[in-house]
Amino acid sequence: MVSKTTAIYIRDTEATGSEDRQLETALDYATTVLDLDPAEILVLSDTALRARNTSSSGDQKLFDLAAEGAIGRVIVRDASRIAMNMRDLYDRVTQLVECGVAVHIVESGLRINDPESESDGGEKGHTMLRALGVAAELETAMNSRRTKEGIAAARAEGKHVGRPPFGFDSDGNGNLVPNEDYETALAVITEIETGESKRAVAHRADITRATVRNIVDRKEIYRSD
Repeated sequence: MVSKTTAIYIRDTEATGSEDRQLETALDYATTVLDLDPAEILVLSDTALRARNTSSSGDQKLFDLAAEGAIGRVIVRDASRIAMNMRDLYDRVTQLVECGVAVHIVESGLRINDPESESDGGEKGHTMLRALGVAAELETAMNSRRTKEGIAAARAEGKHVGRPPFGFDSDGNGNLVPNEDYETALAVITEIETGESKRAVAHRADITRATVRNIVDRKEIYRSD
């Protein structure tokens, strides 16, 4: 592994399932843009829930190899793979650069500390990273990514995300709790299944037809018990 000079770093949650897409994007960039041989690329990966400073994490291996001088370049699909916010990104990129590592952030088009880059090498890469427009764009992208990963992880644990459906309240921990409208929802499902029209059912239940449609479309959650 120490002989590998280019690393691709992937961080994902099992719930989002983007690991393959991250790898595909980074490998395509490495082979088509940088003209690298896939056999010479080291792939390191983590799940988002693994502490990055644990000795077994891909993140820790990346920085250990960088400190040893074994890595000359690291490629990530987007900045949220290696950092939690802009301050964290700047600190970690600086750490890699001080180890002589070039950092390529594919989706942002950034090549930091890359002597082979004609348009964005060395110090210019740092200037771009600090630029307000790029910083705002990266911060927004990282916040969006973290939100999506958090939602996906919650759903993978069987927790409900978003506004509770008709007939339920949330207990504050992502679990649905039946409320006083739960029996109404069950009655709506039964009446629709016996052939009643949505209009008639909505009128008797004193709810909108849209609510009736939502109940019927999601009837599995009312009968999950």
